[in-house]
Amino acid sequence: MTRKIIIAAVAVLVLLVGGLMLNQQRLTDHVIRQRLLEQPDQTFLKKDEHIRVLLCGTGSPEISAAKAQACTLVAAGGKVFLFDVGDGSVRSLAHSKVQINDLTRVFITHFHSDHFNGLGYLINASWIWGRKTPLEVQGPVGMREVIDGLTRAYTLDEGYRAANMPHLNATRAVARGVALEIHFPEDQRSVRVYDQDGITVDATLVVHDPVKPALGYTLTYKGKKVFISGDTEISPVYLDAMKGADLVVHEAYATHMVRQAIPQMRTIGRDFEAEVIERTIPYHADTVALAKQAEQAGTKHLVLTHMIPYPDGFLARHLFVQGISDHFHGKLTVGEDGMLITL
Repeated sequence: MTRKIIIAAVAVLVLLVGGLMLNQQRLTDHVIRQRLLEQPDQTFLKKDEHIRVLLCGTGSPEISAAKAQACTLVAAGGKVFLFDVGDGSVRSLAHSKVQINDLTRVFITHFHSDHFNGLGYLINASWIWGRKTPLEVQGPVGMREVIDGLTRAYTLDEGYRAANMPHLNATRAVARGVALEIHFPEDQRSVRVYDQDGITVDATLVVHDPVKPALGYTLTYKGKKVFISGDTEISPVYLDAMKGADLVVHEAYATHMVRQAIPQMRTIGRDFEAEVIERTIPYHADTVALAKQAEQAGTKHLVLTHMIPYPDGFLARHLFVQGISDHFHGKLTVGEDGMLITL
């Protein structure tokens, strides 16, 4: 009797294991199929009257809750432009289902590493995943030097991949970005760098000493205007670029919070960190000064990005924007990675 019970139990166990294995295979097939059916978001390629702005990176050099460093994508008229490519940008774009092969051009604001850390990865990945033409990367003088350095850094990888996937041999040139350097005529602070299909992009000198040149960019389309600041202290020299803008995506530095933190850092022996953070104050955009300039410029919607210290959580965000509403009366948004704004 005991033997029959054991045999029956084993048979049931075999059936259960077999059923679980079959179900596991079906579950795996389902997961694989769902992943394969995922498609890029084609709305960025729509040729309509809208400008779409995706905050693909709102972080800075500090380690924070931000998923990516400086990165802003702007889509208009079926064209897709990327402004800065900080670390984490490519993963952030993938999370938002942006097809990196569709990028029309990349614009770099300046050569602090947190604004181009992801550029090599972007160029390399877009080549591997089917880009047909070399990616144009436009930025300040020095852009060629950066692209040449990235080309050398990725040469071995490029060779290995082309050897393993022969179809990539035919597109080896795509594995290397095309550097376009922006030059300013004497006594001119703004220059047009893109003008096609009703879309214009102007580069404007901003103030981020000792970084020279440092640029902001203005994109216009269908009567709408977007200004992206890059890194800058508040200065009237780029006020015209902000004037009447429907959207300003601007770096923001909560000086009031940082100055309050510095004495506490010194008290607990963190003198080195206090010194570093104190030196960053003069060349970033104080939130209250930014509010005043945005109001003066008639900015309709101000979006904060590249925020220092990064405001993670409700209380931190509340403290970060203290004083802004006293001076700026347009719409205010504290940016987050993955946020999409449609104009």
